[in-house]
Amino acid sequence: MPDSNPLKTTNEKSSKSTKGREQDDMWQINFMLKQFDNESDRAAVILIASILEENLGTLLKSYLVPIPTSEDSLFDHATSPLSTFSSRIDMCHRVGLISSKFARDLHIIRRIRNSFAHDIYGCNFENGSIKARIKELENSVTYSKGIDTIERNDDLLKGTRGMFFFISSALIWQISCLTKESEKCKESELEWFYNIDSIDIT
Repeated sequence: MPDSNPLKTTNEKSSKSTKGREQDDMWQINFMLKQFDNESDRAAVILIASILEENLGTLLKSYLVPIPTSEDSLFDHATSPLSTFSSRIDMCHRVGLISSKFARDLHIIRRIRNSFAHDIYGCNFENGSIKARIKELENSVTYSKGIDTIERNDDLLKGTRGMFFFISSALIWQISCLTKESEKCKESELEWFYNIDSIDIT
């Protein structure tokens, strides 16, 4: 992970001038900071999971051979093979873009998202199973031990909810960095049997 800490900017708005979101490393973190503090536990979890899912799709598209059309059959339909959070996690891992440990932790967040989405009445950050999964993340992500070094004048990073946001922000930041560093695959050259000049037909 980069030396720059995505949450060390406190509550102040970034003074960095940008021409667009894609030019600003911090825009998603700043968006999350604004939204997360005002949302219910359920909405906050679904928001973060949605950002992670979208960013994994962007990472994969930055790596895979490009296509000439704006619509991508791998991603853009409900039945597309890479249309889900789970499939994007697994594909990023299988093509070597993320480690097995990173994939495991993303799946934990996916399961937390699913719990909040399907348990209509009893799901919050004080729920036993949710706290256990976030503790799994805390034990897995060494960076989480630095949460006490972040100086903020609000309660954003307090408790289980704060730990979830802290770790999720690190994962989102890393995927953004991987996307910028990704080298796109090149389409293979035509195979020999498509080149008539290479075939001796005499």
